[in-house]
Amino acid sequence: MGQSQFNFDGIPVFTNIERGPLEMWTSACAAIFEIAPMRKVDYIADYQVSAWFVDPITVSNSFYKGMVARHGRWHVEESGHQVHLHRYRHGRATVETDDTPIECETGEITLLDYSRRFTSLHTPSQCDSFYIPHTAIGYDPAVHPQSLIYAPHSILGQVLSMEMDHILATLRDGATHIARADMQRFLGCVETAISPSLASESARAQAQASLRDLIRAFIETRLSHPELTVDLVLSNFGLSRAGLYRMFQAEGGVRNYITRRRLQRAVLDIAENPTRRGQIHEAALRWGFASDTTFHRAVRREFGTSPGALFEMPIHGPADVRPRSIVHKLMNQAARPLTVAADKR
Repeated sequence: MGQSQFNFDGIPVFTNIERGPLEMWTSACAAIFEIAPMRKVDYIADYQVSAWFVDPITVSNSFYKGMVARHGRWHVEESGHQVHLHRYRHGRATVETDDTPIECETGEITLLDYSRRFTSLHTPSQCDSFYIPHTAIGYDPAVHPQSLIYAPHSILGQVLSMEMDHILATLRDGATHIARADMQRFLGCVETAISPSLASESARAQAQASLRDLIRAFIETRLSHPELTVDLVLSNFGLSRAGLYRMFQAEGGVRNYITRRRLQRAVLDIAENPTRRGQIHEAALRWGFASDTTFHRAVRREFGTSPGALFEMPIHGPADVRPRSIVHKLMNQAARPLTVAADKR
């Protein structure tokens, strides 16, 4: 469908979306591998590929039929300067390289160096792919592994998956650019995942920030669970107690962070109907506080008063009346001269 370029702040996105027969797929893959498609197919009517170039990486989401693919000498010359980070949403593949089979299962993230030849056998699949130049992540084929597999529930697998999903979601939403900080963080996570000991200090810092977000998401989905403790976080992420504290040092440690988030959610609930009998007890119980006393102490420590004295009235608004305010009126008055001036041009 052709390409489009957008020039906005950040890294411009070049987009190409195609859907069609075998010839389209063969052309799209020509620089990467040659294919022998299988005759029998299960659920894919034709080949589909959405691709985005965001300097320095290429991202794609593709649907394709079962096939055998070969990445030979000519492909190494054309695309061997990069690694391929991919994740199967549906389907699986077996990659044969240097007589060693690599099994790529659904949900796993696989990294494969394209400076070496390989053949692969694919079932009908949907695959997310990130093609990353060696130089963008400090990858050295003579030093780093040729292939790596990250299980979906491993720490590195979760970090990489979260960063991949963030970039893919932005691109699928039609973004005209990617924030440079997002790209740097993604590349830092990949570099660290390949070899934490050889990764640069900046790459490790990016990976640390991504891991912190992963822990925050883990906490957020369990705020209402009384069993959410520092020990639970430690056991799920394999961190030392000191390392976890340093990660949340700005919040006074992860224990204080969990308490504050629980407190915030409970107070938001109370604001809906602060005078209803039992509302405070229910909110405290719902968000994992061990007792009303513990909750009252937390509220007083954070807000300087008791839960019952937090609000004079609940959040409210007429259900069927469009809200108006003095601020709204002033904004409209300020906008009118601008509209008149525009109409006169």
